[in-house]
Amino acid sequence: MTKPELLILDDDIDVLNALARVLRHHFTLHLFSNPLEALTLLRHNFIPLILSDMRMPIMDGAEFLAQAAEITPGAKRFILTGHSDINRMLDAVNEGKITHYFTKPWDNDELIDVLQQSFTVLIEELRTKSLLKQHQQQNSQLSLLNMSMELTLSKNKKKLSMLSGKEAKSFSRLRKTFQVFIDIYANAIALHTQEHTGHSHRVASHARLLAHQLGCDKLMIFQIYVAGLLYEAGKLTLPQSLLTTPYDQLTQLELAQFEQFLQHSKTQLAPLEEMMYVANIIEHISEQVNGLGRPEHLSGDNIPLGSRILAIVTEFDNLIIGRSTKKPLTVQAAITRLQLLANEHFDLAILKQYITLLEQRPQADEGDIEYPIDITKLVPKMILTQDIHHNGGRIPVLTKGMVIEQHHIERLLNMSDDISMIFIG
Repeated sequence: MTKPELLILDDDIDVLNALARVLRHHFTLHLFSNPLEALTLLRHNFIPLILSDMRMPIMDGAEFLAQAAEITPGAKRFILTGHSDINRMLDAVNEGKITHYFTKPWDNDELIDVLQQSFTVLIEELRTKSLLKQHQQQNSQLSLLNMSMELTLSKNKKKLSMLSGKEAKSFSRLRKTFQVFIDIYANAIALHTQEHTGHSHRVASHARLLAHQLGCDKLMIFQIYVAGLLYEAGKLTLPQSLLTTPYDQLTQLELAQFEQFLQHSKTQLAPLEEMMYVANIIEHISEQVNGLGRPEHLSGDNIPLGSRILAIVTEFDNLIIGRSTKKPLTVQAAITRLQLLANEHFDLAILKQYITLLEQRPQADEGDIEYPIDITKLVPKMILTQDIHHNGGRIPVLTKGMVIEQHHIERLLNMSDDISMIFIG
């Protein structure tokens, strides 16, 4: 089970280390001695639990928690105080809207118990808020539907008569032009991110097939496909040095900056009316089914289906090409990583369907599709969709389009430690 995230702020490093020793087994910790750096993290990440010392030189705990309350009003906030700080602690209650205060020296069991109980309460609050928002959206959609039905019916005959001959040809050309524009945009993103394995096209084709298997209609399938191609558009605003560093090697501040790219993607695409629903899918890819994701802390089915699909597909592909970790993971290792996060980060039913897709490797009903495969799973007659390089060499061991034979497999097995992912079609 994923541990709840807890931000701890204390200018005394010894106190900070003591708290870390007590809490590290129960929480994922973000430790700060500088309140300004802690606030920067909170501006870019939803941290559900925030614990601050009262007396600090730059700003005291009351002021820090007051600013934290403005940034993340849904989080639970706590103060650590000495008896001499009791008057200022009352200010923290009013300004920082704290959930609980702890006096020094603290009781370890009480500290852990209060933090865990507060996290449980927070989860229930987020679920209630999410359900309320869902009902509001449904009511809004029903009202819009009722208002538009009569207008739609009255216009249908006129539209059908207009969309003939020359108009139909123009519409067909426009659709083709739109597809070319999307492909060019996706290729520009790949150039900026220095990604050469076809990541976005692979993500898009996998998401499209998965959406089809899950029973989505044609329009939604196309929207999910486009979202897969363009979900990294916001990375065009980030420096390349940040994009070429594995996620697990970024500092907290770098990670906070990096994780804004989905919101930048949404901002770039949303002004185009045809991309509005695509932008909505992209915006919510980083939501989590437990309600602790971003940007709106949606949970379960309240997260758009396309976002839930792409959350899984993008994470898997980033793992196998070495973006998330320093070394690329095998297909099986990546699947195991996703399974550990199921029902907390990812939709379990969609994840199971995707794992089946990866194991069976069906052909796509529309467009080309390629699959990653571990060397131990190779069998004769498979066709390579990308060159295979050994130990980063420039000359490929096997080239794209080759039909795999048994002697190829034996050769690759001898080089398995120095070969990155193999892709087949």
